Amino acid sequence: MRRTLKIVGFALALTTIGVSAQTAGTVNGMEISVDEAKKALNVISRGQATWDKISQEQREQVLKMIAPSKLAAVKAKKDLSREEKDMALSNLWMQKKMSEIKLSDKEVKDAYMKLKAAAKKANPKKQFPPFEAAEKSIKMKLAQEKVVADLMKDAKIKLK
Repeated sequence: MRRTLKIVGFALALTTIGVSAQTAGTVNGMEISVDEAKKALNVISRGQATWDKISQEQREQVLKMIAPSKLAAVKAKKDLSREEKDMALSNLWMQKKMSEIKLSDKEVKDAYMKLKAAAKKANPKKQFPPFEAAEKSIKMKLAQEKVVADLMKDAKIKLK
């Protein structure tokens, strides 16, 4: 599910890029620029293919891969409430910022050891997962904590 959301988010990001002078194609009348197609192709092929060197059929396949994000963006603008749009934008921004956070191996290992100690204290008989199994979720948690801490450092919250 997360992978799907990331792919959709990435595809939506590709569709928000400014329109270039050249058009690769359209979907329901919306232009797909050559630049958008090139960027999508670069991601899809991991830099192995270029727009100028692929066949017409392959170009059409690239456009078909971009089309759902264009169509979804139109539907989202129409169907989502202001609050839902704000939440989606906030989640996308958080994911972006979290992916930019660099964590040292020591930070992650220290966090793991703290969690393991707390878990043993709470329930000494329960087995705690090995570091390798918990590492990814710990990294996500630490990255989220850093982003939130950065957001909150200058926040002025007042109760009325």
